[in-house]
Amino acid sequence: MAVRTIIETVSDRSKFALVSTVYLLKKRKYLLSFLISFFVFLFFLTFFRDGSSNWQLIWSGLPLDRKLEVIGKIFPAMLENFISLYGVTIIFLSFFQAIVIMQIIFAWRNREKNGALDSASTGGIGAILGFIALGCPSCGVGLLTPLLSAIAGASAVALAETIGHIFTILAFALLLFSIIRLGYINYVIIGSKNYKEEHAKSH
Repeated sequence: MAVRTIIETVSDRSKFALVSTVYLLKKRKYLLSFLISFFVFLFFLTFFRDGSSNWQLIWSGLPLDRKLEVIGKIFPAMLENFISLYGVTIIFLSFFQAIVIMQIIFAWRNREKNGALDSASTGGIGAILGFIALGCPSCGVGLLTPLLSAIAGASAVALAETIGHIFTILAFALLLFSIIRLGYINYVIIGSKNYKEEHAKSH
């Protein structure tokens, strides 16, 4: 019975979160914040998707025009994300994180800061896990392998890659939790604002 109640609660709040998300996306300033956040996350996840090689080139002794060329190559690479499963995962992670940021901005602007802060920290953890697992997979495996080698021996790399997949799942789970929580908070805020406006008009 308790499990059923939890499922129904999550289902209802997910619907409310979807309603508030669609409502905010129809508002120009929140749509803009979503698009900017999405672009920024997609850019950096794509920038680091092959490890730290691009970062090393930027901080190397290359001429400025070559460094700009490295940055310029990221833009077509962002479009290439749409043609691979790995790239589509990066797109979805950027999409969810952009929704979280849009929802946080709305909640903060309407002074619902406590709930927003709680969900912001959860979404932030999700973004970090997603960055390790997706944005810099070789870095993540490289960091985990020495720690796991004592336990797993020769299979440390494979185990590190498996943990990377777990990080990806956790990242999406945390981001979805943040979206549902923030979306529900904002649904209540939007409903309250609409009620006050209608009440003011009737008087």
